[in-house]
Amino acid sequence: MAEAVQSESVLVITKSLTLRALLELSIEEQGVSAVFYEKAQQGLDYLKLNTPRAIILDDAIDIDPYSIASRLKMSRRLRDIPVILLMGESDDKSKLTAEFARVDHTLSKPLDRKMFNALLKQLMAVQPQP
Repeated sequence: MAEAVQSESVLVITKSLTLRALLELSIEEQGVSAVFYEKAQQGLDYLKLNTPRAIILDDAIDIDPYSIASRLKMSRRLRDIPVILLMGESDDKSKLTAEFARVDHTLSKPLDRKMFNALLKQLMAVQPQP
């Protein structure tokens, strides 16, 4: 298999067009591009050849986002890439499950754009561009 390419993009997996539009606007405001997929497997295929600056998972995708996050954190190449989980239910059980899956950040839906922008700005400042 070819070696993965370091990407300047943020990978987003969501089937919500509304959420996609909001995320796209916020991410582009940070001067970063975004790659969007509706299906989790498409995003995982992208990760075989690319290493994004951050990964955003919507909890309403077709594969359990907790298992995806856990799987990503087992990869030597991807373990340090921040994973953000957008959660419809942010109860204690969901937050604990996200913590066990080694999700770096959880945000509740509907998404607070100001909070998301602050988090993204912080992550992009810490992560050097390729």
